[in-house]
Amino acid sequence: MTDILDSVLNLEEEYYTLGHQEGTLAGQTAGRLEGRAFGIETAFQKYLQLGIIKGRTKIWQSRLPSDNTTTTEKIKISNPRHIKHITLLQTLSTTPPIRNEEDDVEEVDDRIRRGKAKVKILENTLREGLPTDEEEQEQNEEEKGKKISRKSGSGIAIAGGAGAATGLETEFEDFKIRRS
Repeated sequence: MTDILDSVLNLEEEYYTLGHQEGTLAGQTAGRLEGRAFGIETAFQKYLQLGIIKGRTKIWQSRLPSDNTTTTEKIKISNPRHIKHITLLQTLSTTPPIRNEEDDVEEVDDRIRRGKAKVKILENTLREGLPTDEEEQEQNEEEKGKKISRKSGSGIAIAGGAGAATGLETEFEDFKIRRS
């Protein structure tokens, strides 16, 4: 009679061990699938950023001067610094490593970081950045005839007219200027 009671007393431990083994196997399978899906998603996001940089570079390269086009056809980029930035962007966005090694991942991250910095420089110097929400709002106000300031080429808005004071202006000689 003691043999029957021993198996009943060990029943909880047996089910615990069996459940642990089944859970471990299911977790390994699910973990691999989830890890792979996460890796694909992360890689897609990184290489999408590199693709955007490469696309912008191609557009800027098409605006570089060449022997067979005249300068009146398109707005040309002829500044040597701009050409240097465009050349570096081309190098950064061409044939990035695609292996999942630590050094390769760091190299891709570095290319993205450096590429974004060069794109930002070119956007600012060529004045080709995407409009921000504030710029779109100013453009809409201008179209409605409610514009209260005009922008100078340096990114500073010169306030003028009644009611233009917003508290952001600073006295500078005879002009009130507001950083935009």
